[in-house]
Amino acid sequence: MGLRSAILLLAACIGCARRPSTSGAEVKPHACSLDGIPAEVLCATYPVWENRDRQAGRRIPLNIVILPPLSTPAEADPLVVLAGGPGQAATDLIQVFFRNRDLRAHRQVVFIDQRGSGGSNPLNCDLYGSPPDPKRILAGPFPVDAVRACRQRLQAIADLGQYTTSASMDDVDDVRRWLGFDMINLWGGSYGTRAAQVYLRRHGVQVRAIVLDGVLPVDELVPLHQPATAQRAMDLFLARNRVAFPDLERRFHSLFDPGKPPSIGLLEGIRHAMYGGDPRALPDLIRRAATGDPAPLQQLAIDAEIGLSGLSIGLNLSITCAEDIPFLDDATIARETAGTFLGDGRIQRQRAACREWVAGPVPRDLHEPVRSEVPVLLFSGGRDPVTPPAFGEHVAAALPNSRHIVFPDSAHGNSSPCARQLLSDFIAAPSPRTLNAACVPTQ
Repeated sequence: MGLRSAILLLAACIGCARRPSTSGAEVKPHACSLDGIPAEVLCATYPVWENRDRQAGRRIPLNIVILPPLSTPAEADPLVVLAGGPGQAATDLIQVFFRNRDLRAHRQVVFIDQRGSGGSNPLNCDLYGSPPDPKRILAGPFPVDAVRACRQRLQAIADLGQYTTSASMDDVDDVRRWLGFDMINLWGGSYGTRAAQVYLRRHGVQVRAIVLDGVLPVDELVPLHQPATAQRAMDLFLARNRVAFPDLERRFHSLFDPGKPPSIGLLEGIRHAMYGGDPRALPDLIRRAATGDPAPLQQLAIDAEIGLSGLSIGLNLSITCAEDIPFLDDATIARETAGTFLGDGRIQRQRAACREWVAGPVPRDLHEPVRSEVPVLLFSGGRDPVTPPAFGEHVAAALPNSRHIVFPDSAHGNSSPCARQLLSDFIAAPSPRTLNAACVPTQ
């Protein structure tokens, strides 16, 4: 599934699905309607303690939507969807899974908005104004003044140090138990693949099978390698277009005049624009920018950033400021960003934002690879600018009952009929080695 596209598929429940609850009351699964879904689904709310250790104070009402199976009898183990970001709501992905009729033939699909996202006490930040100010976007991500203001506002409704991956996955297990499921299957996309690995570490006896799409290792410090992975994707893009546009590489490099380098926001926008694959207009936009007309390329970057505006940025900061940024140092950043078109600008802005945020507690095994015999299917895109195939290989190495499939022409996430069929077939019979993957394109 293309995660950047999926962010835009906001499924708003009429009366319940994305409306944050403030009561903290338990609401058992009941019939409800969703905009854009031509069938009845189930909505529910389950409150969890914000501070799981203290088991006191504020409760977070978790927003839950369940797609019922299309036929009976229903399998006892549902598929639980873990969204990306961090900061994307699981319920944003309902429309995508609704269309997979093979998957839903006899199995429920459960969407639990992670604490801090969607309808689960969302930690939303308006960093660029409303409507978004293009100049602020092009100036770069995580403007410190806006981050500080958002933190001050959100601290009235949330203990920002309690919104971590481990706490969220313990929430998921609470919901599993509350809904009466002994075993579950997991699908994770992008950051959701890390969340799935954390759930597997903490609650593995409850997991029947896992699909990881766009794999993020638990020991990958976000965003340390994003400049290098974006450079890899750009190098592949330039190589593929070398025959059709012989001067494209030279023109792209000409944009990086040491006297007037492009803005961090422009570079981040180009990186995000590659999440869904190579934008067809990009070669022409690069050539126009190189000849003194940067406006169309800037607009591409602005549109790409606005497309990610559905993320709960406060949740993104609560997670990365606790689990990633504190483990970075200047020497490592300099080494890993050298020679990339992005450089270290994005990383330094995120570090500055985290100095304004709250870093919660994390477990000691946070960055230890997750080892398990549970069947796992991993998908990677050969042109992914953020979670390249090497990440999938790294995670699969600790999972002996796994299979890593690379779609050579895909970028971040995969929505192809082949990927949907493999997901359905694997969840129906989770045997990685015997899974028929003949539909996967060859190089």
